Amino acid sequence: MKKIVLILSIAFLLISACMIYLVKVGVSLRSAPIIDVSVISPDLHNIADGVVFRLSPEFQSAHYVIWGFLPQSEDSQKVLELLKAEYEKIFHTPVHLLEDAETASPEEIRSCAKPCWLLLPNKKANELTLNDFIDLKVRPLGLDYFNITWVPFSKVEDVPPYCIEEKRLTLGCLKALAIQEAAKKMKHGHQYFFMKKYNDKDFFLFFGQR
Repeated sequence: MKKIVLILSIAFLLISACMIYLVKVGVSLRSAPIIDVSVISPDLHNIADGVVFRLSPEFQSAHYVIWGFLPQSEDSQKVLELLKAEYEKIFHTPVHLLEDAETASPEEIRSCAKPCWLLLPNKKANELTLNDFIDLKVRPLGLDYFNITWVPFSKVEDVPPYCIEEKRLTLGCLKALAIQEAAKKMKHGHQYFFMKKYNDKDFFLFFGQR
């Protein structure tokens, strides 16, 4: 019995040491794949299908979904409309959309019924860095939420050397690293999308432009 306890103790220490090592060498640079690199359908509908399906548990539990979709392009506006329609079809609940949440008062956000979708500027809908909007207007309400940022791209970007050394990714570095990794699965002549997750609340929807 003592030998078993000793072996388990040693194994636990080894696992702990490995976890500490991985954190120190930058395991935080790894964003989790949520939707693999996929060809975009001509009507863009497979983006909405894929996002709502893969994030069904998050959508079902969240009172707020914070969307980094501003300023909107023709593509992002259409995708958001499709996402809203797909959500309402699946969950049989109308979405309450605050189209300029950054200027909304705390009372407007507090009184926005579930599901409440908050539209924010592209760079302000994540928690990679301190986020005053979320810290002051969303988190104090004590309700479930998560964030989705629209990330358009047209080519593979070079990864700046300082991104490799970061222990916690910025949006710019996450974009460059994710696109570089996804490029291995892309073929010329097609338009692709994919989704990544970083930390607990942040999702990033990458949209390849022609």
